[in-house]
Amino acid sequence: RKAAAIINRASLDLDLVQVSTKGRRDFVTEVDRAAEAAIIETLSTAYPQHAFLAEESGSRGDREAEYTWIIDPLDGTTNFIHGFPQYAVSIALAEKGQITQAVIYDPNRNELFTASKGRGAFLNDRRIRVSKCTRLGDALVGTGFPFKEVSRLDVYTGQLLNLMKSSAGVRRAG
Repeated sequence: RKAAAIINRASLDLDLVQVSTKGRRDFVTEVDRAAEAAIIETLSTAYPQHAFLAEESGSRGDREAEYTWIIDPLDGTTNFIHGFPQYAVSIALAEKGQITQAVIYDPNRNELFTASKGRGAFLNDRRIRVSKCTRLGDALVGTGFPFKEVSRLDVYTGQLLNLMKSSAGVRRAG
């Protein structure tokens, strides 16, 4: 939530946000870095022996640590810098190399998604489950495409066409 507060404050003045390019169609802002620093500070204070794998600062701590936090502080930077309000703070915990906990926080909707291996998933403390829909023709499909590497875009758009013809609808929000 501390990272989300940083993101929300910056979203009020997007024209002042400094944007850098990590690669083609791959952006980073000082907001990403500040949010990541806030997350790492909070977690390392609570769990000093844990390692980190963070999108902006890379690896930190013992690579053989039993616990590793995986952090994308502003998941959806491209959406954020364009004022498209679909982005989140994404954090997972790997225990001995296996993801056991995950948290996604959407600062625009104040929605906190949590999941624990073997215990299910929740949205703001309300249990969520996989849809009972069993037929593709009745399903609303959410998808995405790679944004950095587009060499196979023709293949993906062909698959999208098939999904659009076979399902109740397709959504792609980035």
